[in-house]
Amino acid sequence: MQAADGRKVWNSTDERLRRVVCRCNNKYKVKGKKSCENRHIDDKVLYQAFVNTFNAMVENKEYFIDKWEEELNNENVLVRYRAKLFMGILADAEPIEEFDVDMYFRIIEKMTVFDGEKIIVSLLDGTEIEVVI
Repeated sequence: MQAADGRKVWNSTDERLRRVVCRCNNKYKVKGKKSCENRHIDDKVLYQAFVNTFNAMVENKEYFIDKWEEELNNENVLVRYRAKLFMGILADAEPIEEFDVDMYFRIIEKMTVFDGEKIIVSLLDGTEIEVVI
């Protein structure tokens, strides 16, 4: 399992070869000793995982809005707040074609990459959505 939370830039004098990747932040926890064997993942893959997740939410809007309507009665004020926030976001949402950083930070808690095969996208409301790479 790899937490894709360590954004790194592989620089090059040739701009075409410059890459932005994410890798496990624990990969080199101790200097000179690799403690995580997982590979890096290009940021474009993570961006596409977000686009796919958001579009799946839009396509299944009724399911999600019903889920959040139930949470409006929750005793926890944060759960109620997030439900209202998410309902507002999806109310008039349309599918997207490219990564939207503002929307990402409004709804995503984290993305966890599993051996380059799948990504679990965790929403701020606790929902987890699996994206196959």
